[in-house]
Amino acid sequence: MGDYSFIKKVEQMIKPKDIATLQLLAPFSQFIPKKLQNKVMNESAKNNPYMGFVVEPYSVFLCYELLDLDWAKKLIPDGFELIQTKIFSDDEPKYYAIFGSFNVHTSAFWGTRLEVNIIARNKKNNLLSWVIIDYDTNTLSHDVSKGVVESTTEQALLTTDYDGNIIVDIENKDKNRALIFDSSMINSKVKIMDKKLWLEGNLSVGYGREISQNSDDVFSLKFDPKEVEKGFNIPLEQVKITKNTWFDGLFRSEPEQVVYFPYAQHYLSDSPGYYSEIKNEEDMIKQYNQLDLDNIPDYSAASHRKSMKTGIIMNAALVLLLLTIILFLAF
Repeated sequence: MGDYSFIKKVEQMIKPKDIATLQLLAPFSQFIPKKLQNKVMNESAKNNPYMGFVVEPYSVFLCYELLDLDWAKKLIPDGFELIQTKIFSDDEPKYYAIFGSFNVHTSAFWGTRLEVNIIARNKKNNLLSWVIIDYDTNTLSHDVSKGVVESTTEQALLTTDYDGNIIVDIENKDKNRALIFDSSMINSKVKIMDKKLWLEGNLSVGYGREISQNSDDVFSLKFDPKEVEKGFNIPLEQVKITKNTWFDGLFRSEPEQVVYFPYAQHYLSDSPGYYSEIKNEEDMIKQYNQLDLDNIPDYSAASHRKSMKTGIIMNAALVLLLLTIILFLAF
């Protein structure tokens, strides 16, 4: 049997009670200035540099070759540049947009998430990076431009059935965009993943130009390299894409590769506002092997609860003051 101490630590850092509290308080975040929210996140990261991050089984990735490179360049911050990559180790390198759909539970949120990524090189750390240019989710999220936000859509489904099909139906009606497809896992083949994309790319994850406000800030994940060593390649003829209305014209109409992982992937993620500054694959493995799991603090939502309560009190006080002024002027 293996040593599951890292997996157990990551799961231990995910507390349903904290997630439920954050979900309950999330509607009030709209009353708190975004700058204050981001400041609270950065301060919290000093005491909670890491959070547990678990991608549940059957995460699936549609990998499209980019067509409009000029448009793609405008979607990523100035601190990044487009880079060709392979999906599997025996592929030919291409410029890619990758749609990642997954069920996830973390120290801060629990639900289904779709991320649209452009693969690029971070000029500051010289690492291949996944740049999240936009996303939809049925749970909480946070980014610099919007702060803490509730779900972007109520329609977010990723599941499997008894016949071995992966079913994805994620639709944002307000923004008129959707990704709906299903795929049979029968005849899928285990293949070696491209290490630069799936390992190095997880050491430098950034956000698109609009979401990040043109920042090249990134976060990093620590994990056992075997988590991303192998994946299942689904034959394209087994993939039925009913609708993909994201970024029409940015990439080819059909994906080049479709990948899924049938097991849970456990990561120790940097908290928002913190970056581990991992230099390369060897540095990540070294840091992973040297982790003092017993002394990694559990992620706490206390600071977020405090900021939301402060915002509620401040807004209540402001409303009370305005009512007092109105009544005073009326009489």
